[in-house]
Amino acid sequence: MVTATTIMDAEKFAQGLTWEQYASSIQANKEGFQRTYDSFTMPEEDAAFFRAYNERKGGGVKMVIIGEDWCPDVVRGLPVAVKIAEASGLEYRIFVRDQNPELRDSFLWRHEYPSIPVVAFFNKDFKELGHWIERPAIAYKQMAELADDLKALSDEERRAESGKRRAEWADSWKKETVRELKELLYRVM
Repeated sequence: MVTATTIMDAEKFAQGLTWEQYASSIQANKEGFQRTYDSFTMPEEDAAFFRAYNERKGGGVKMVIIGEDWCPDVVRGLPVAVKIAEASGLEYRIFVRDQNPELRDSFLWRHEYPSIPVVAFFNKDFKELGHWIERPAIAYKQMAELADDLKALSDEERRAESGKRRAEWADSWKKETVRELKELLYRVM
């Protein structure tokens, strides 16, 4: 049973979805999810890092991914996390944020916001090793700079330019997501 102090255990983990199950349940952005999944290739040196990390921890490292299909950050980030797990042999499960309030509330960004995606790592005994939320740091920086650059535009022009720029930055953000997840685990070697 999952308690207030234990947000993940084997029973809860088993309730999560695989990529195939999640992909078949997507209501919004189905094409975007599939395009991201199909186009992202996990570099072998990164996959090797996650495999070695799992071995160093005695095997059994689990990845938990939390998201919602309507969120652009999830469309970009969730398939990247799945590719990490698949390429490195980590067992993973995907949880829909709003159907899992205990998970949502355990990983609030800045202890306040239920931002997504969340990628959390647990050892074989389901002790949390670390978690990552929403987007890489460079994305926050670029989005803040963009907001300043677009102040003078109309709402419609701002949305269009913002969408264009985010699309241009998407590949670098995916690579940064992998780098930040590696960095997170490196700190808890």
